Amino acid sequence: MSIGVQSYPELYTLLLGWSLYGKLWNLLTQTGIAYVPFIGLILKNVTQSYVMSGHQSAGHSLRSMEISLITTFLLIFFGVAPFISLDAHTVTYSPICGSDKGKTYFPGATGTTYDKAFALPAGEVRVPIWWYAVISTSAGMTSAANTMIGCVPDLRKMMTEVDMAQIQDPETKQELQDFETMCYTPAKTQFLNDSKNDNATTLNSIRTNTNKYGAEDTEWMGSHGFSEAYYRNLKATRAVPGFPYDAAQDMNADTKKAQPVYGAPNCFDWWNDSKNGLKNRLYQTLPKSFADEFKDYIHSDQAQDDVVKKIITNAPAGYSGYDNGNNTIGEVGYSHAASSVGIWYHQMNEYPRIYAASQAAPIVQALLLLLVYVFLPFALVFSGYKPSSFVAGAVLIFSLIFWAFIWHLVSWADKSLMQALYTCWFAKQGAGASLTDMIIGSLVIGAPLFWFSFMGSMGASAMSAVNSTASGMSAIGNSATRDSMKSLSSAADMATGTAKAVGTLL
Repeated sequence: MSIGVQSYPELYTLLLGWSLYGKLWNLLTQTGIAYVPFIGLILKNVTQSYVMSGHQSAGHSLRSMEISLITTFLLIFFGVAPFISLDAHTVTYSPICGSDKGKTYFPGATGTTYDKAFALPAGEVRVPIWWYAVISTSAGMTSAANTMIGCVPDLRKMMTEVDMAQIQDPETKQELQDFETMCYTPAKTQFLNDSKNDNATTLNSIRTNTNKYGAEDTEWMGSHGFSEAYYRNLKATRAVPGFPYDAAQDMNADTKKAQPVYGAPNCFDWWNDSKNGLKNRLYQTLPKSFADEFKDYIHSDQAQDDVVKKIITNAPAGYSGYDNGNNTIGEVGYSHAASSVGIWYHQMNEYPRIYAASQAAPIVQALLLLLVYVFLPFALVFSGYKPSSFVAGAVLIFSLIFWAFIWHLVSWADKSLMQALYTCWFAKQGAGASLTDMIIGSLVIGAPLFWFSFMGSMGASAMSAVNSTASGMSAIGNSATRDSMKSLSSAADMATGTAKAVGTLL
């Protein structure tokens, strides 16, 4: 039999957690602590017999003790004693989205850095029958629920990867600076002269492109208008790697000497060539999977231009080639940036934070489940093997595993809101985009906590304990805007509330 998990780290924390569970259970049995609840059970029934009056008290006490002992032994057999074997071949993870969709991974063979970071537990790992059923059912329901939503593109990842893209190749940095000096600056100068002299031939071509790509098209070196009007007549003054040498265009060509390996292309080819063009080389600074993963969002020329613009503006401060002040991504340029400085700062602060929170979420989930598995033997023994403890533990584990669906649902909401409220990708956005960031930033942390609160309130309401759960929900609402560490603390409090609620119900 196999058991599924919801993330790569959970492949290892599941095995580690139940390995420690088995060792701690052995420790409790060897020290005799695991048998203490039986002493309490016997004393309880003996005292009840002593307190009760009448000749039937002894028989009632004996029957009560028999039922309690049989129930406890059954609970220990099915829910405490490790029974079903787990190993690296029975724990699996199957991503529902991305390039790994449909593949099945096992501990130690995921191809990720977790294989080196986590060591598989030594010795045999076993899980009690009850908890194996709980985990299997929870994982199956969560995977089925995720499938109902389907794959959701991670637009936060798309924007974060573009924001973090850096030109690492020194030759590309130098080439970018040379292109500005040899192509963009002369073309800009010609454009200003043509505008002053009202040269209709070139201005009409440029106006056609500005109508299509926006008024800011002339404000950056990849200008479509400049490409058509000027770049074909401008040429690099040095050889550029990747472009073939043409002796017919070299006035200093010497047929008696060996020809140079590379030639000097015109500015149009230098920028637009599909193989060696500068635009393509800048685009290659992104991860190789970027174009395939987000092809539905960057297929237009405008979106691709915005990506390249952002990569150029990410150049380090020491880079003196392209002036960051020329960046006019979106509907307004830096000449009007005074009104958008606050929004820009907000986005620079929120994008990485939201992306980091979403990436950390499955790791936090896996670690919390690890803690639950490790603490479980103590909770069961100290609760006296009460049936309510097994139900409460099952609710807690199911709730934590179901977080994977909650975050998948938040990702769907994030994608939908971004498509509805963002004016264009990789641009300075308006109030709608800031509203989306605020909502999603709260939901990444607040939605799982609300799930705990909801589960607790439903269990408590059955026993008219609304007041206690209402205070818990209030705490959840207040903690949605706090940092992740305080939120995790609130999650633990809500988990305790859930266990008490189920215990009251039973």
